[in-house]
Amino acid sequence: MVDMQRATRDVLYYETGADNPVTMTVQPGEVFEVETQMNRGPNSDHSSVPDHLRGYYNTVRSDSLPMDRGNASSGAIRVEGAEPGQVLIVHVEQITPHNIGWTGYRGNTSAMPGWLGDSNVGPTSKVVEIRDGRIIWNDKFSIPIRPMLGCVGVAPARDRWVNSWAGVWGGNFDIQEVTDGAQVHIPIQVPGANLHIGDMHALQGDGEICGGGGIETGGIARLKVELKDKPANMTWPRIENDKYIMTTAQARPAEDAFRTALSEMLLWLEEEYNFARKDAFMFLAQVLEARITQFVNPTFSYVAKVKKEYLEWTK
Repeated sequence: MVDMQRATRDVLYYETGADNPVTMTVQPGEVFEVETQMNRGPNSDHSSVPDHLRGYYNTVRSDSLPMDRGNASSGAIRVEGAEPGQVLIVHVEQITPHNIGWTGYRGNTSAMPGWLGDSNVGPTSKVVEIRDGRIIWNDKFSIPIRPMLGCVGVAPARDRWVNSWAGVWGGNFDIQEVTDGAQVHIPIQVPGANLHIGDMHALQGDGEICGGGGIETGGIARLKVELKDKPANMTWPRIENDKYIMTTAQARPAEDAFRTALSEMLLWLEEEYNFARKDAFMFLAQVLEARITQFVNPTFSYVAKVKKEYLEWTK
């Protein structure tokens, strides 16, 4: 029996680019694991770690994380046979977070009016235990986890992008649906794809309003990849699970991200579900679900969703 490959957090990248050295090569259809690093965040204060968690925290933190960078990604993972003109499909089979997480508000974000954020809140942080599938917020309240991968991306065709950004290459989506059972479809930009994975959250609310994320954590993601030809009208990444097809886009202002995600959904319905464009407009006006998933990064993320049960009649 061949041991499952694992990309560790021994090599971390804070930018996504085609020249990031490859640390692992996988075959289409191969199941493998990626170990991710907890995003310390710009204002993490080790003194906020509860005494009973300090020993474990010291095994998963990384003091090498630069203070002006975040969202460390593991990789780059080369996919054998991947070429531009194809789509890399990343199957998220299982996300297992560490038993500790961190969240923090850096004092000012796009989601908060300055008068409220700066004067009434200020920078703050909180370290929490993750136990038995729940986030121990305090001794009276816990929250069920919903682990997700904030960062799933391939190397862009041009330039290098700091990992706070996202675009047609994927990147820092911060979309909660990138969880167990999801399939993330990303147009391949360079030979080998050079997959980057990171920014695991145990939980994240819509908007990711505090900027220090949801519950930032590290852990192990079990993944599988496959390749297919890129649909002619696909430009931005797509997501699927057993209930929904989803499109996503990132932009500022937020309405531009919504328009792009909506346009990508309309083109998907037109190309693969045999809708006339005028009918797709009217159909989406009734069944579209859409929301902003983060409102703090350089570009804001929108996800647009349609239930698969509403599309069964088109087959």
